[in-house]
Amino acid sequence: MDENQIIDELKVQGIDLVSAIPCDKAKGLFFRLPEAFRHIGLTREEDGVGISAGAYLAGARPLIALQSSGLGNMLNAILSLTVTFGLPLPILASWRGGTNETIPAQIPFNRPLPRILAAAGIPCTILSNRNSTKEIGDAVAHTFRKNTPHVILIRPGCIDEGGCLPAADVPAYPAAGRLPGTSYTREWRDPVMTRYDAIAAIAGQVSGEILVSNIGVPSKELYAAKDRRQNFYMLGSYTQASSIGLGIATVRPEKRVIVLDGDGSLLGSSILPVIAAAAPGNLTVVGLDNGVFGSTGNQPRPGIETADLRLLAMGSGFRKTWTVHEPGELAEALAGSAQGGPAFIHARIRPGNRDVPNIPLEPVQIRDRFRAALATGL
Repeated sequence: MDENQIIDELKVQGIDLVSAIPCDKAKGLFFRLPEAFRHIGLTREEDGVGISAGAYLAGARPLIALQSSGLGNMLNAILSLTVTFGLPLPILASWRGGTNETIPAQIPFNRPLPRILAAAGIPCTILSNRNSTKEIGDAVAHTFRKNTPHVILIRPGCIDEGGCLPAADVPAYPAAGRLPGTSYTREWRDPVMTRYDAIAAIAGQVSGEILVSNIGVPSKELYAAKDRRQNFYMLGSYTQASSIGLGIATVRPEKRVIVLDGDGSLLGSSILPVIAAAAPGNLTVVGLDNGVFGSTGNQPRPGIETADLRLLAMGSGFRKTWTVHEPGELAEALAGSAQGGPAFIHARIRPGNRDVPNIPLEPVQIRDRFRAALATGL
């Protein structure tokens, strides 16, 4: 089978969003995917789990394409997000580490990979010949029928490769030089808001907007401040909040999406450059920065005195950025971020958690009422 046969089968199965990070054993396929589908390029594989979750919640049929080694980076996100919420996730992976593998580092994880997936309860289909297009379709259909992840491992030699782009056809690297109008002066002051204060202020300003809240206490605080069907409460999968927001914003460009992310989560992710490259004008990421790991006991995070989230967003290519310390500044930034994003608000806040109860909703309840809210426009 060749790239076109694979792509045709994916289209038959209704795939309409692909996030991918390439492998040289299927280089032709990875060149073709951005031409054939709405596409988000990744720099780290687990971000695709969040993007796919958001895309499915918003009504799309997503797929991740990658090298099988990347599954090692994805396992916790798959189990704590995809499996926990009962979300479909087809994963098309070129399988490294086999008998003729020439790179020693590919062997320890990849050779026992089917057993690793089986131990995690993740279905797996192994393609061993050039006439496996129907098996791909069956596996993709299974994941959406059963609301489960499903990994499709493609052995080397199963794809007739089209090869790389000629050097003359590779997009030119941006010209050197200074970006006009780019300047930054850090103006950090003592914050006055707690995380709950900031979350409650944001929740008080929204009506039909989508809110995605980070794992742990932030989700509980959002539920306590203002429960809505348009809120997606994360219950696990560290670093995936902004990825979920990107998936939703990409599929539903007419809806404003606001992500309530955390400083530790953002610093542990590579999603900001991916968001900036995708350039969803309807997405605002609020980095709630208290300088600590607030859900685990307020331990100081690395870079508490040095890491600047706003500067990180600017360097990633965000079109609009703010640093805020007070409720009035936060309100102004939210209003300013309503159009022309992606936008990033660095909200510097005081450590501390509000004593709020656990969210009395099962993961599937959160999933179903959120999807229904997006489907009905309520």
